[in-house]
Amino acid sequence: MRTEFKVFGVIAGFLLTASVVYLWWTGSGAAHPELTGGIALGLSGVLSLICGSYFWLVARRIPPRPEDRPDAEIADGAGPVGFFAPPGFWPFGIAVAVASAAVGIALSQWWLAGAATIGALLATTGLVLEFYAGAPESR
Repeated sequence: MRTEFKVFGVIAGFLLTASVVYLWWTGSGAAHPELTGGIALGLSGVLSLICGSYFWLVARRIPPRPEDRPDAEIADGAGPVGFFAPPGFWPFGIAVAVASAAVGIALSQWWLAGAATIGALLATTGLVLEFYAGAPESR
């Protein structure tokens, strides 16, 4: 996690510096600086700083990974990488239901919005309970 902390730290430093430079640059020729871009850059820097702080806190609690050690070999990273969700079509169902609800609201077709909301809730339930059904190969 030390590598991720360093990456997000560099990104946060760049964005915060760019925010200050942007505000100074846009305000030097005009009466008022352009605040929208400066605030967007500043908030992006703060968000990167939050991510970097999280990785720093996690890195203090766990032993160094092979990616964090300069003396690590390629074989040190061998083995299971992690747990991945089984493949499924539930995200597509959620997307279709939410798009249908948006169309229903835009066209004032409340029956369509209601049916799509129920469909989105059912698809979300299917996505959450997908882990309890097992992988598609074992069914």
